[in-house]
Amino acid sequence: MMMSLDERSLDERLQEVQPLFDEIWTALAASLRQAGIERDISVAGTPSSHAKLREDPYDHSLALYCEWHDSAGKCLGSALVYADGLVFVEFDVLLPHPRDPRWFIEAATAWGYAGALKSELRLLRALEE
Repeated sequence: MMMSLDERSLDERLQEVQPLFDEIWTALAASLRQAGIERDISVAGTPSSHAKLREDPYDHSLALYCEWHDSAGKCLGSALVYADGLVFVEFDVLLPHPRDPRWFIEAATAWGYAGALKSELRLLRALEE
């Protein structure tokens, strides 16, 4: 069976970004460890559940969009890799901050380029008891 150009491009793009995804998992895990959470993002190192190429409305290039889902189909996180290599990643954490009870960790995010990724946790003010 012959693949369409879009399918072949998607498969090729997924293979190209695999080293970047490895770097992303490392950056996200470092943000979690810095906060006192000694575990990785649950889907680290696994293939995405859903991937597609999206047209960037600004320059009409094709960006790679990937999502990771749990067994019930709930989206756990996503990555958007633009044609120029810029990436934005967001994964749910949904845990109380282990070192500061004033905060709840909603998500871990990463952005930037291969070799120059930044990562941080997105915090929400914890509910008063």
